[in-house]
Amino acid sequence: MAARQEVRTQAAASPALDYDAVIVGAGISGLYQLYRLRELGMRVRVFEAGTGVGGTWYWNRYPGARFDSESYSYSYSFSQELLDEWDWSEHFAAQPETLRYLNHVADKFDLRRDIQFRSRVAAAHYQEATRSWDVTLEDGSRHSARFLITAIGPLSAPTMPRVEGVGTFKGEAFHTARWPHEPVSFEGKRVAVIGTGATGVQTIQEVAKTAGHLTIFQRTPNWCAPLHNSKIDAATMAEIRAGYPEMFKRCQETFACFLHTPDPRSTFEVSEEEREAFFEKLYSERGFGIWQGNFRDILTDRRANALISDFVARKIRQRVKNQEVAEKLIPKNHGFGTRRVPLETKYYEVYNQPNVQLVDIKETPIERITPTGIKTSDAEYEFDMIIYATGFDAITGAFDRIDIRGVDRLRLKDKCPQHGDADGAAHRPRQYPAQYRI
Repeated sequence: MAARQEVRTQAAASPALDYDAVIVGAGISGLYQLYRLRELGMRVRVFEAGTGVGGTWYWNRYPGARFDSESYSYSYSFSQELLDEWDWSEHFAAQPETLRYLNHVADKFDLRRDIQFRSRVAAAHYQEATRSWDVTLEDGSRHSARFLITAIGPLSAPTMPRVEGVGTFKGEAFHTARWPHEPVSFEGKRVAVIGTGATGVQTIQEVAKTAGHLTIFQRTPNWCAPLHNSKIDAATMAEIRAGYPEMFKRCQETFACFLHTPDPRSTFEVSEEEREAFFEKLYSERGFGIWQGNFRDILTDRRANALISDFVARKIRQRVKNQEVAEKLIPKNHGFGTRRVPLETKYYEVYNQPNVQLVDIKETPIERITPTGIKTSDAEYEFDMIIYATGFDAITGAFDRIDIRGVDRLRLKDKCPQHGDADGAAHRPRQYPAQYRI
């Protein structure tokens, strides 16, 4: 009650403002912020660039996109009624199911009436005189609010490779984060995928099933572990639902807010046989257990990390028949778990298919994209489709694309350190062909 009264008092003190709060983005965080601020009695408006809710799960419709956190741990916990009525079909839900869930949430709590779609925020300037924010959309319209909440996500500003000719390709071309809403067929086509990060891994697994020929351009391999996804039947869903209170409590208590938490033992407290058995157990279980539930020192002790890295490397060599290819898929510049670990389903087996080729672009760099395909330093490839799984301008990228200015008109870009390229140069804005602009 005190919080609601304070909000009402602030609103009464500034009747000229359009809203008490403006939220940028109608993804998982933005929807929840809208719900909570409404509970406080605030006048709220959400500006969303897309045509629907969902954020990450609205934009990323690429083949194979799915949770790698357990579906039920990723869901909202604020409504018991919502928890009681929603059944997850898989332990790691695919993008279409997740988007249905978020649309269900928006409908259930009547959130859309305070969301303005097709509305990209271009600028947000703080007004010291009124202690408010002046928010400008790309269409030129302006809105004022006491509070500005950015729910734009750390991975929402996609990047394209800095190579000559991007946009000149005459075939089909897609960035995974701006995938078409209509079905895309790979049947019998010559397809290129650039990138083998988490998104690339998920995409490659699906494209390889039907493509006539798939060429994968890899710069840096990642340590991947099996997802071990499976369906959830009614009995299992009932067990999950009964365990929600304990599960959400556990997620609040674990180091990384996952269901998994480090084993209290150190790597060298057990025998070699026990250690190998534990690694095997984790490798055969679903989810991030092998990363987040491993011995407590695998991310802090180089000797311990070398053992789990060697274990996973052996698994890759066992699963990939061509040992020259296997070695290219084993990271040499970082240990297991020291970077985000993609979870996969028969990803390594893809490289055993006769219609799949791996190109190491550290050995033979991409020189340019051509109207018919991709030219590297030693070959020219022709394709019907190019898929850019080239990731995001992470963390600050989405903020950099909004002209945010605070006290004394200080720009956020000037206040916060900018990203550096591999050569240490400051981050430079990228000019993309029209089909990739966001």
